[in-house]
Amino acid sequence: MASPDQPDDAPSVSDDSGDKRPQVLKLRIVPWDVVCTLALLGVLLIVVSMTSWPTRLFAFADDACVTEDCPPVPFGVNFYINPLKWGGIGAATTAAVIGPFVSMLKGWYMSFWPILAVLVLTLASVAGYAVAGYSSTYWH
Repeated sequence: MASPDQPDDAPSVSDDSGDKRPQVLKLRIVPWDVVCTLALLGVLLIVVSMTSWPTRLFAFADDACVTEDCPPVPFGVNFYINPLKWGGIGAATTAAVIGPFVSMLKGWYMSFWPILAVLVLTLASVAGYAVAGYSSTYWH
């Protein structure tokens, strides 16, 4: 029902058919943060591809017995070695590649993502080493 001051043919206040300005996506980035992120990603890429760091971090996987003919390990813990290894690598890669884009859209700092990727790789390595060490007592 229209108010007494408003004629019946006047458009209502809730009419959204008018022209709206298109929403523009604004990226909130800081130059020093972009430089730090690219530098850290470059260092991480060099360390991963040109050093023996990955081999040392995941050396436990070479001695792992994950086939069906291995001696049994309680709770089948030996079957978690490769998922820990590859899950850690996948999570670290995802954090390093996709994380900065999320930060740009959210307005966060980006330079912590490569550091987080290194932390995830290290935690995956430690967990995998612990599981492989526990399992090796049953294999030998």
